Amino acid sequence: MPVPGEPSPPASPPQYSGLLAALHSCISGGNAPAAVSLLPTLARAGLRAPFPLLTSLAGLLLLRPAAPSFPSLAGRLLLYVRLAGLKRLVPCSTQLADRLLSLNFLLGRPRDARRLFTKMPRPSVHSYNAMLTGYARLALAGPASEVFASMPHRELVSYNAVMLALGRGGEARGAVELYSELRNMYPSLGYSHHTFLALLAAGAELMDRELARQFHGHLMVLGFLSDVNIASSLLDVYRKCHCVDDARNLFDEMHIKDVHMWTTVVCACAEDGQLTIARQLFDQMPERNAFSWNALIEGYVCHGQPMDALSMFQHLMEEGLQPDQITLGCCLSACAAMRSLKLGQQIHGMLLRCGFDQSVMIISSIIDMYSECSFLSGAIEVFSLTGRERKNAVLWNGMLSALCRHGHGQDAIGLFVQMIHERQKPDANTFFLVLTACCHCGLVEEGMNFFVLMNERYRIVPGQEHYFCMVDLVSHASSNDKVIEWIKSSPFSFNARAWEVLVRNCTIHESIELLNKVEEQLARLDHPE
Repeated sequence: MPVPGEPSPPASPPQYSGLLAALHSCISGGNAPAAVSLLPTLARAGLRAPFPLLTSLAGLLLLRPAAPSFPSLAGRLLLYVRLAGLKRLVPCSTQLADRLLSLNFLLGRPRDARRLFTKMPRPSVHSYNAMLTGYARLALAGPASEVFASMPHRELVSYNAVMLALGRGGEARGAVELYSELRNMYPSLGYSHHTFLALLAAGAELMDRELARQFHGHLMVLGFLSDVNIASSLLDVYRKCHCVDDARNLFDEMHIKDVHMWTTVVCACAEDGQLTIARQLFDQMPERNAFSWNALIEGYVCHGQPMDALSMFQHLMEEGLQPDQITLGCCLSACAAMRSLKLGQQIHGMLLRCGFDQSVMIISSIIDMYSECSFLSGAIEVFSLTGRERKNAVLWNGMLSALCRHGHGQDAIGLFVQMIHERQKPDANTFFLVLTACCHCGLVEEGMNFFVLMNERYRIVPGQEHYFCMVDLVSHASSNDKVIEWIKSSPFSFNARAWEVLVRNCTIHESIELLNKVEEQLARLDHPE
């Protein structure tokens, strides 16, 4: 009996000759690149490879989907099917079609897979499962639900795949409900470790503490906590739910701990600010990876211990390990927190040598570090040397923030105009920074125009911070009544902070008349009719 997932053995060699015999020989020998390279020659010779050979070749490729050559080889096989005029015939060969469905999904082509599936006259349960598995891989919950609902017969594999698709695709609650349906209505289908891995993936998205503890008890009763992968996934759920004590207890109960479990519990403690415990666990790790080093370094940075973060970085380097861009990004943040320009420049130099300076995340961190270290010219130079294709809204906002922080409001407004000219779409944070720049410069009319631009052209709904900034701006130059009416017409007229901003400005500018009117409004908020 053939093993599922293994390529079907092609027909016996004697019935093939010439190019087809060569193709059969390559496939039998497991040489997928050589087999695929023969396909164009077959097409030029007007030969169509038999479906059993193509099925075996597709199966051979599916054995190594992570291979660097996979995208090229799979793409060339699918191209041959189309160019050889086999596209209309493939749906009738269920076994070949099933494998081509999987190839399309692995290449990120769900629409091509869907088109092929809809043309299959008699899709098998394996065909449906191939669709569900593909949608789960791409986190496409909606299409997976549609295919699952249309299935005439379902297997445990079907439930596992659609649960994973729902969990990854933003419908985690639906995955949990589907598990309840499986257990209560179809107990004969049973469950497997894939069932619980899918369920825990949904739990990690929901971040529901009580549900995580229910999962723990359920898995303990069913005896699945001895599975290291399942226990590791449950540990990750606890981490995301910020249940650090539960995570520690589970970790301590486990007799076998892999590097992922060690890293997860170190990360959980570091994120919670339990840095002493995180360091103790880190020191006990039998094996460390980049994730465990980064978890501790980032924990130190996030909880106000930049010196300890840089000390850990020094230990990493002393052990001869290669830092990645996350490590170096955390170190840049530590330098920014310490206002250490010299150390920041050293990290910048290391990034240049490692080639990480092309990452948008890293460029943004460098700009922020130079800004925090009061080296604005360095931030401007880094931004200017960044290629236009890499300048996304995050980078533009970072540079705008740096200019505003240093009181260069006019330059910030000029940069915003340049951003618009380069057809980079601003976001809500961009407009907040620009409005802040207008406040610093007292540019009331310009600020009002930008506020209208945000609403009418970019369809960005102003948030609370935008309105507070506008209150600050209009109070500088508008008449008292106009200021009051503008605030009352905003969605935040019942928010005391908007009026408090105005009180502050009235006090600074000694606007007694306006201050009296504002106090009347605050009194109405405290004692509404």
